[in-house]
Formats: sequence, structure tokens, C-alpha cells
Amino acid sequence: MKQKIEYDHLIPINAYLWCPKPYPQPLHFHSSLEIGYCLGGRGQFVFENKLYEVRKGDVFIVNNTELHIAQSALNDPSQYIFLNFDPSLFLAEDEKLLLPFAYRSERFENHIAAGTPLSQQIGLLIQQIHEELNAKAEGYLTITRCKLLELGVILLRHYRSAFSNEQWRKMYNSKREIEEMMFFMKERFQGPLQLTDVAEHLGWSTARTSRFVKEHTGMSFNAYVTQLRIGEAKKQLVTNLDSIADISFSSGFQSMASFYRAFSAVVGMSPQDYRKQFGVKQLF
Repeated sequence: MKQKIEYDHLIPINAYLWCPKPYPQPLHFHSSLEIGYCLGGRGQFVFENKLYEVRKGDVFIVNNTELHIAQSALNDPSQYIFLNFDPSLFLAEDEKLLLPFAYRSERFENHIAAGTPLSQQIGLLIQQIHEELNAKAEGYLTITRCKLLELGVILLRHYRSAFSNEQWRKMYNSKREIEEMMFFMKERFQGPLQLTDVAEHLGWSTARTSRFVKEHTGMSFNAYVTQLRIGEAKKQLVTNLDSIADISFSSGFQSMASFYRAFSAVVGMSPQDYRKQFGVKQLF
């Protein structure tokens, strides 16, 4: 089951408290990356065919393709702080920061054990990010981004030591291919863009390109392009006073009907309502 992630801030990152149910729930995945820190209690964390026992101070790393779910112990419910963030935050800074999330499920250790210097360091940063996003003090998005990048560097250094040079090279090459694909799509999504265009640019078959997009975004090609276009439309709706029609077409939609349908489905409100709630006029 794919879980839809909505971001509550101007940069695509959330930090929230979560207490898992004390009974099994469906496995899910999402297009965001995720890091969880257990504040207390006990339970289990399931990643496809892997199961980890959970205790206070444990850290869990989740990429955007792996099915997963946590469950609390019946008499000692676990509580977490979870970070959800879009991969673009790392990609824009240094593509290597995405390497710890480029794993294949069966070969990866998602769990960083409580009581280690690493879990304590990560746990502190996660708590600080949670506090910043909740307090919303002056400059909170800047310091949140800095702390997330610091966390990414810590994970990169940790997981780099766990792979051979050959494994690391393959992961790095895979990320370079992802970057090339994402860059091409982000350069072209405001015009007509088909899967065949991306496949031709990369020199791949359409089947491989489609599979690659799905593996590394958690979405189909069409869903990901729609997400890019909706993101652009949201940005324009809150920063300029252009007409809804102009914004629709400049964001890459081919008709007003498809724009309204996609925007309402993804955002949960009409473009007009979104502009009324978040638009530039609300600043004055």
C-alpha cells in the first residue's frame, strides 16, 4: 500500500510523533525518505522479510521503495519521532547523501541500535529538527535544513564503511543514473513529456525506464510527472498573481480539466482555495 505524504512546510520535510498500533497493520511505502527514532516503549519494526525488535533509543532508516510497518508491544507501547523528507533535499546538496537510501531490502541493515554513539547522535538531531519545526522560530527552516544535511553526512559516513568498494561503486553509479533521469524530467516536465522521451535520452528501453522511475520514486512515471507539475503550480499560486489558466499551462498541464482534477486529487482542495489560504495576498 502506498502512503501519501503531505508536507506542512515550505521545504519538503515533516517531523512528527507516532505511536504504532499494538496489532498488525498493512505494510506500506511512500515516495519520501524516512528516519525514525524510538523515544520509549517496545515493539517490532518489519521491513518486508526482516523483523527488528524495538527498544528506546533505536533508529530506523527507510527508503522510498521498501515496504514497512511498526507495531507496539501490547503492554509497553512504543513512541517514535519520524522524519519524512523528499530526496530532492539531499540531491540538491550532494548526490552522495542519497547513497545510504539506495539499498536493496534483503542486504540492508535498517536498524541502528540504541546506546551506540551513532544512534545517540542521530536521535539528538531528530529531536532538534522536531523542536524547530514545531516552534517555527525565526530561521527555523534554514536550521532544519542544515541539521538534516548533517544527519545525511553522518549516515553516509556510517554506511560507507559497511560496503565494499565495488558495492559502493555500483550504488554510486546507480545514483548518477537517477540524478540524470531526475534532472531531465525536472527540466522538461513543464512541456509535453512522455516516458519514451526519457528512455530515449537515457538510451534505455521504456520498460527499464518505467521500472527505474518506479523503484526510485515509489510512483509510476505519469504520477511522478503529475507530482512535479502540481509542485510547480503550488509554488506559482502562492508567489504570483497570474491567472489559474496561465499557471495551469505553464506548469505543464495540457488542459484546465486535467489540471483541476489532478490538483484536487493531490492537494485536497481547488487551486483557488489553495491560493486563498496560502497565496501572496495573505502576506499583506
